Amino acid sequence: MDNREKLEKMDRALRLMQDLRHSQVAMVEKSSKLQMDAMEFNFSEMEKNMGDLFSRYNESLDLIDTEIERFEIKRNQFEQKYGLDKIE
Repeated sequence: MDNREKLEKMDRALRLMQDLRHSQVAMVEKSSKLQMDAMEFNFSEMEKNMGDLFSRYNESLDLIDTEIERFEIKRNQFEQKYGLDKIE
């Protein structure tokens, strides 16, 4: 695999991580909404469980954000190192 192909593969991986991030954001929002609904319904067990899910999803979102940031830095360094940021 040449450097251009490797960069394209890195870009695909970055898009997948960003897609994963969007999915995780949706899960955070949905668990929060369900927790609020459970409060209205006075379903304490559901409220607790949705709160736990919200916390877990939010932690996962933080992890994904960190990995995206780290990967973007590595990807950009690779691109610059091999001059792939220049127009051919």
